[in-house]
Amino acid sequence: MTKHTGEAMHRRTLLDIAWCASAAGALAAPARAQAPEAWPARALRLIVPYPAGGTNDQVARPYADFLRQRIGQAVVVENRPGAQTNIGSEAGARAAPDGYTLLFGQASLAINAAAGPFPGFDALTALAPVGGIGRIPYVLATRPAFPARDLREAILLARREPGRYTVASAQLDFQVAAMNRRSNMEFEHVGYRGGAQATTDAIAGRVDTVFALTPVLLPHIQEGRLRALGVTGPRRAALLPGVPTFLETGESQVSAVNWFGIFVPAETPRPIVERLAAETRAFAEDAGVVQRLAAIGVEIEPSTPEELGRTLAGETAAYRQIAQEIAWRPVGER
Repeated sequence: MTKHTGEAMHRRTLLDIAWCASAAGALAAPARAQAPEAWPARALRLIVPYPAGGTNDQVARPYADFLRQRIGQAVVVENRPGAQTNIGSEAGARAAPDGYTLLFGQASLAINAAAGPFPGFDALTALAPVGGIGRIPYVLATRPAFPARDLREAILLARREPGRYTVASAQLDFQVAAMNRRSNMEFEHVGYRGGAQATTDAIAGRVDTVFALTPVLLPHIQEGRLRALGVTGPRRAALLPGVPTFLETGESQVSAVNWFGIFVPAETPRPIVERLAAETRAFAEDAGVVQRLAAIGVEIEPSTPEELGRTLAGETAAYRQIAQEIAWRPVGER
């Protein structure tokens, strides 16, 4: 081997080593970008499966702003309504499990799995719970001239004369059916596309009662256009302390509320889930947040990932039992 040949081989060897090192670095770069210790390296998105401006938005957007300040990255709220929350929820469940997509999940994850419209994913396996934030009870309200003076009388009226009295709601068909079943009564359900029109018709007396989440009816109750008969949940609502729960009447077993919390796709790295869980609890325990959300009827109730997971599993099973009891058929199958 000549001197020139040896030098050429040596140069090729060095070039090969340099190329391999460069290629290895290029291949390793994506892995480093996805490593939990590097998170967050870019903006996050928070999918809200409801239209902008509603009750859920009034919780989700302050959460996004709070999280942005805590992690130093933008958190973009993406409203994805449709199919009674299934469209947005499925988008969250099927996103890459890298910690950059969060889902603002709620009780509909359990209700839809039990009563439809059935989602194209299993929330119990496709989503990883991060932490609960709070809940909102439902309210049954009526026009001031309605003959029942309180909730117990309303239940007894609807029990004695099945189908005579009406209850309006916006896409709460199953919840109304469950309320009837758990109270052994029969209000005739009148479905609406939106809560505003259902409320307007209750005020005008075109329907006897209206069933909706607290923030939807609260302004009308406070101004005297509607009279609250009862609230769901295990305890009275802070903004309606004089209104009894269904359970207090002794005539009903209704205790359902609309809870909400944060989820990420399953298989999201555990360190990221734990960081998000800590920030979610910090949000729910912030004094300014508590005061702001309490003013619209949100009851703050933070929970751990494990607790939120048990809530989802427990309510899915409970709603399936109710659906079986009442031989429930989703709207599209009737």
